[in-house]
Amino acid sequence: MISPWVVAAWCLAAYLIGGLPVGWLLVRRKRYGLDLRKFGTGNIGTSNVYRHAGIDIAVIVGPLQFAQGFAPPLASRLVGLPFSASMLIGVCAVAGNGWPVYMRFNGGRGVAVATGAVAALSIAGLIALLMCFAWGAIRGRIAMAVLLGYVLLPIVAFGFGGRDGWIVGSGCLAILVLLLLRRLEGLPRDARVYGHFWRRVYQRLVFDERPGRPLMGPRTDQGADTMRH
Repeated sequence: MISPWVVAAWCLAAYLIGGLPVGWLLVRRKRYGLDLRKFGTGNIGTSNVYRHAGIDIAVIVGPLQFAQGFAPPLASRLVGLPFSASMLIGVCAVAGNGWPVYMRFNGGRGVAVATGAVAALSIAGLIALLMCFAWGAIRGRIAMAVLLGYVLLPIVAFGFGGRDGWIVGSGCLAILVLLLLRRLEGLPRDARVYGHFWRRVYQRLVFDERPGRPLMGPRTDQGADTMRH
């Protein structure tokens, strides 16, 4: 019988590992103090790193973020923790990336970390995600493909999870909820400033777009003003 305190310690460690802002740190170090949060989407993940700091850093950040989600649940499996505990640990790694204590609880979208967590817990789920990502890359609809992949993920994970299907399906559903919450971050403020609440919801969820945050160039939204002080 595994102590709940042991599981809690693993979850905390996963949260802290998942929340390490590796993209932000590497860009600050390699690009003379450039703060990714002031540019493009304001995200500190691989896509924004690629667009504003270059592919040489992005090819490092992507695998590192994947490992942040992959390593904690995999390590917990290797030491013999129950599958349900490993699933919870993976979810905590994703939560850490989205709401890291290091960045005042405002982090990245969590996609790379979530993909790593899924890879450690469900091969079928990983294959489904990669198929959706490939479709999105071909069609130029990455944000939509990510949404589609993570909506399908709980169904695939449950269907191919065997006797642990309900556990991995529930965990993948929790990951989906976390990713959706990150896409909706700051929605009340945007709706108040720019209006059209339900249009903002649609643009956020389907295309991950926010007013004043172009894919390239400095942010011009109200949040960018506070970042400069």
